[in-house]
Amino acid sequence: MQSILARYGLAAVAMVAASTSVAIADTSATPAPASVAQSAPVPTPTASPFQWSGQFRSYYFTRQNASNNPGAQFNFTPGAKYSSTGVNQASWNSAISLHGEYTFPDLGGLFIGGTYVYANPLDGPCSIALSHAKGKPCVSQAPPNTNPDDTLPGFALSTFPEAYLGFRNASWYAKAGDQLFISPWAGPADTRLKPEAFQGADVAYSGIKGWTFEAADMIQFENRTSNTFQSNTLLTSYPAGNSGLPANIYVPGGNFIQTNGFFYGKAGYANAPVGLTLDGYFYSVSALMNILWFDGKYTFTQSKVKPFIALQGGTETNAGASYLGKIDSQVIGAQIGANVAKNVLLTFGFDTLPWHNDTITLPKGVTCSSSTNQITAKGATLAYFLPLVNNGTGQCSNNSDGTTNVYYGGWASPYTDNYTADPFFTTNGSQGMVERRSAGTSERVAATFTSNNNRIVFLAAYGWLNYGNAAAPNANTNEYDLDGIYRFSQYKGTGPYKGLMLRDRYFVRWIQNTFCGASSTTCPAGASTGAQYLGGLPLFKYNRAQLEYDF
Repeated sequence: MQSILARYGLAAVAMVAASTSVAIADTSATPAPASVAQSAPVPTPTASPFQWSGQFRSYYFTRQNASNNPGAQFNFTPGAKYSSTGVNQASWNSAISLHGEYTFPDLGGLFIGGTYVYANPLDGPCSIALSHAKGKPCVSQAPPNTNPDDTLPGFALSTFPEAYLGFRNASWYAKAGDQLFISPWAGPADTRLKPEAFQGADVAYSGIKGWTFEAADMIQFENRTSNTFQSNTLLTSYPAGNSGLPANIYVPGGNFIQTNGFFYGKAGYANAPVGLTLDGYFYSVSALMNILWFDGKYTFTQSKVKPFIALQGGTETNAGASYLGKIDSQVIGAQIGANVAKNVLLTFGFDTLPWHNDTITLPKGVTCSSSTNQITAKGATLAYFLPLVNNGTGQCSNNSDGTTNVYYGGWASPYTDNYTADPFFTTNGSQGMVERRSAGTSERVAATFTSNNNRIVFLAAYGWLNYGNAAAPNANTNEYDLDGIYRFSQYKGTGPYKGLMLRDRYFVRWIQNTFCGASSTTCPAGASTGAQYLGGLPLFKYNRAQLEYDF
């Protein structure tokens, strides 16, 4: 923290000491984090220079993993084999967070703040993070016993995700230090006990009516299951509860790959009376990739049902040292929606990412299975960003001349991978195309009911995801999501109580693909499903129960 303030703090304040406070403009693709337990807008803050708040959050997660793969099934026969995909998961953990911010009355907008988060599952020796390392007893249960759900995580946390110095006035906003940074592909994903956070500097200017310009340089990252800021990403390390570094990228000793954060730029335009927002973004992620991203939304504000159309698109290519290998991904998406009834919003979204393939001679130590169309790399690297294994998605196919076709084109997301926190219109509650690291097409339809007093919110959604390519044509995943929120009595504007919320989310996902190899687009009767053949999960059920109290 001290080095960050020395590097950025005085410079940021000097840049903005010319002008009077505005928050960075939000779009539908980049919502600002909000207290989900709050059932009414927070009243205008008092004139006190010190503001504080807190939150208690308790989660109970359960996952049912069902696989037809013989190696993943539980068998009471002594010595029977099983894989981790056959083990159900459960975790209960609770966290308390305290946040404070002080605005210096005589320094024209200068402020300082911080947040502390503590979580403990009260689970004896399994409360320690080291007890959840690969092969340790806390994560090595054989069925029917359960493994912890370490996306929560299932161990204790104690960390300061925020410790910052900032400045704000009517035209400028700046912050340096440990912070919750907001952007489409690197943001404060807050779907568990604590949000992910970033260390660096962020400056935004909104002095031109309707326009926002922003630049940021983030040098370290703290993921949602970590207690420390580190020089890596979700794709170049092995974070708890995450898929981590791709299996086809070899690092001696199994260590993480050091990266030095990312540079970010944004230009955004918003015209609320007209109902138009437009945003363009650029990310340069150190030693990995460059990203260009666009989103826009137009709402027909004069119509009673407020129909809207939203567009998104982007391109991503490997850059610098390219530690994740070749990345070449393009996406285009659209979403339409309308308030089809007084309290019901209906939306439909679509995203598509084209497949790419190269014909190459595989390096020594890398093979392509002709039966499963999956890459195996032993002590070697195949320098491509590939779709995840064991989900029925084809990675490769062999040719008669000894060469191999390699299939790629998925979107590499170093700060949202496995978080279902990306801006794709079709990302579901438990998985989306980013989580599969795959190209293909996807659609999602969702209906959201919100009561008049905003105390009851219920969402029902259904998603279709097609990951088929020439190596495995029939690779389809379907999911339905149910998400219900009940907010108790509203905040009255005084006292410590600011909201109490009960929320439950239920996701069911199943893989309907059939696997017949690269030479056939239709499967004979009795052919095994891709998930069964490759060891994946044809059925997956996930429940998240959440209780939150804000003060």
